Amino acid sequence: MQKAREEANKRLHEAAQAQAGLLNEVVPLRTKIAELEAATETSKAYNKKLEDQCVDREQTLGKTKVALADKTDEYSRLTTENTSLQAKIQELISALASKDQEMTAQAANFKVAEEKLVEEVATRFADGFAEALVQAVCATLASTSSGAAL
Repeated sequence: MQKAREEANKRLHEAAQAQAGLLNEVVPLRTKIAELEAATETSKAYNKKLEDQCVDREQTLGKTKVALADKTDEYSRLTTENTSLQAKIQELISALASKDQEMTAQAANFKVAEEKLVEEVATRFADGFAEALVQAVCATLASTSSGAAL
């Protein structure tokens, strides 16, 4: 029985040493667990901050998409208006070119009419002057004949 007791004490002693060895391993593991838990809390806070930033960015993105849609609509409207105005400008340029041709033709017609009027006035003036000369000659002849008759 003594031997059994010694054997039991020996096993008890070995178990105590094993327990002490396990405790020596548990303490650093508990420290490591505490460090990991602290790191987890820090990570959770950081993740929350990142999630909040994502929410803010998504809201900003939504607003930006709405603004982009508005600007795209405005661009389409302005492009349509620009096309319409370009067409009107082309119409006005065509009308102006037509008016210019018409005015050029009128100016040429006026020039021809002016030349005709100048020619007619000159002809009438020459005819009137010739008639006045004839009358002057007749008056001279008449006065010479009446003076001779006296």
